[in-house]
Amino acid sequence: MTGAQKVVRALAARKGPTSQWIVGEPCVSPPDALQQALGRAAEKTAYPYSPLAGLPELRELLATRHIEGGIPLRAENIVVTGGAKAGLLALLASLLEPGDELIHPIPYYPAYPSMARRLGACPVAVPENDGSFEGWTQAVERNITHRTRAVVLSSPSNPTGATLDSEQSRELVDLCRDRGLRLICDEAYVDFRYSPSCESLPAEFDPSRETVIQLRSASKSWALCGWRVGWVAADTETAARVASTHAALINPAPGPAQEAMVSLGEIPSEYLTNARAVVEDRITELCALLQERDLAVRRPSGGFYLWIDLSQLAGERGVEEFCVDLANRFGVGLWPGEDFGGASHARIAVTSPSEQDWMTAVKILATSLE
Repeated sequence: MTGAQKVVRALAARKGPTSQWIVGEPCVSPPDALQQALGRAAEKTAYPYSPLAGLPELRELLATRHIEGGIPLRAENIVVTGGAKAGLLALLASLLEPGDELIHPIPYYPAYPSMARRLGACPVAVPENDGSFEGWTQAVERNITHRTRAVVLSSPSNPTGATLDSEQSRELVDLCRDRGLRLICDEAYVDFRYSPSCESLPAEFDPSRETVIQLRSASKSWALCGWRVGWVAADTETAARVASTHAALINPAPGPAQEAMVSLGEIPSEYLTNARAVVEDRITELCALLQERDLAVRRPSGGFYLWIDLSQLAGERGVEEFCVDLANRFGVGLWPGEDFGGASHARIAVTSPSEQDWMTAVKILATSLE
């Protein structure tokens, strides 16, 4: 049982109020245009399987939204998948053979090493630099072997919020291109970047798309976790392999959800601006709260989370047991860092569903940490 599962079980057994800080679901409502479009799609009388690579009109629309490097993609560069996680699995299965090596950061999104091992490959963890990617390219270079096939990272990171700045993106793309590696950029949180230095994406330094592969998701940007719509953006040859592999492993993404996503162009531009502002304000508030209690916290450059060292508070019992105890005694649900490869830390999500829930959660957390 993972640390998160233990905390969730403790919260479920508790009598009294709870504060769920574990799941990183968005704290805003989906855009009205997409909700209305899903209603129209649900009125149909037939629901066939979608095309293997996704609805053509949706692929065309998503391609126009990828203009990194000044060169827009085409529909054949896009594969719609059953969420970004399904896209990641199909992508890794199309790139890796047993014995190959996949480099990823640590702390890490748990799917990276887990999927690599399931495919018979070897995950190679390269540590971040205290919640940033400073110097990470050079560390990656020292870990490349003749079996290395790809590098994967989320930027902004889940769980630390580390985000590649423009120079780091350029360095990493150049390294992977020079060494013949694919750079898989998990951009689930791409619309939640808070530093001007992080505006450029790795794909902007790879206009030919021979190195960078992008993973995107509707879950975080438009609060549509349950719709299970993600996509892979890659060169046409890789995209075709991913589409074939995805079809062999998983059924296509839900048709009505794909049809509704075709209405993305109707979403007001301020939707993402407002959603990003809500999350950033909460991060600021939570950082201040923790610092008032003499806890060292690094403000993340992006994402939904704070990654905090709780080893001193936890003492000899360890952070996982400490988090379970918080859940039992106070109803506070923090995700133990062991699940991400960082046993001394915990991940705190700032995405309680409403402002009232957020205010209540902050009070409960403040009480529990005292």
